Amino acid sequence: MAALILINAALFSQGLPKFKKHLMFYTGMGINYGITPKFKDYLVASIPYTTADSIKSFNAGVEFMGGFEYDLSKNISAGIDYSYYIRGVSYTFSPAVFDYTITSHQPYLVLNYNLRHQKYGIKFGVSAGYHLQQLDNKINNSTTLKYTASGPSIRLQFTFLPKLSENFYVYLSGFTFANFYSKLKDEQGKILTAPFLNAEADLSGYGVGVRLGILFNIN
Repeated sequence: MAALILINAALFSQGLPKFKKHLMFYTGMGINYGITPKFKDYLVASIPYTTADSIKSFNAGVEFMGGFEYDLSKNISAGIDYSYYIRGVSYTFSPAVFDYTITSHQPYLVLNYNLRHQKYGIKFGVSAGYHLQQLDNKINNSTTLKYTASGPSIRLQFTFLPKLSENFYVYLSGFTFANFYSKLKDEQGKILTAPFLNAEADLSGYGVGVRLGILFNIN
């Protein structure tokens, strides 16, 4: 009887599917919804035709993202994530127009804890990166002032992956982030400051976001 049990156990263990490491690629787009307190203070101080209440505290931006991961173990994967972020800010008080465009290159190093099921996957992730920002201030059709900044960012992310085929998934993600950027400076290194007031501008802030895309495995 003991021998029979051992033989059955050996046969059963041989029939279990073995975990196989994968290289994963994903791409898609997302929406970020966040707060940039110092930049809001700069706008309030710079726009003389309005009040603080008319300047939005929350702002939405769009990102285009992609990245890859590699399984380090059954539950842990690591990779690189990159997104290009863009947001427009415009206030019109005729005849004056205050038109700003914010862009950011956002690379991250990513570490995920994975839960794998037959029909879907779940990831809990933490990311850290160093970003590069640019602010374009369009004065008129022929003049645009440019300012740049940089700094670290951290992000916590939850990802749900409904399975479409053996190696193809829908990528659905929600995340929260915090950015710690330097002051915006022009080409001469001068900090962007509101006229007549000591309100220096930067794009540091925090917020939440969602992403939608696709992910595929390479065996």
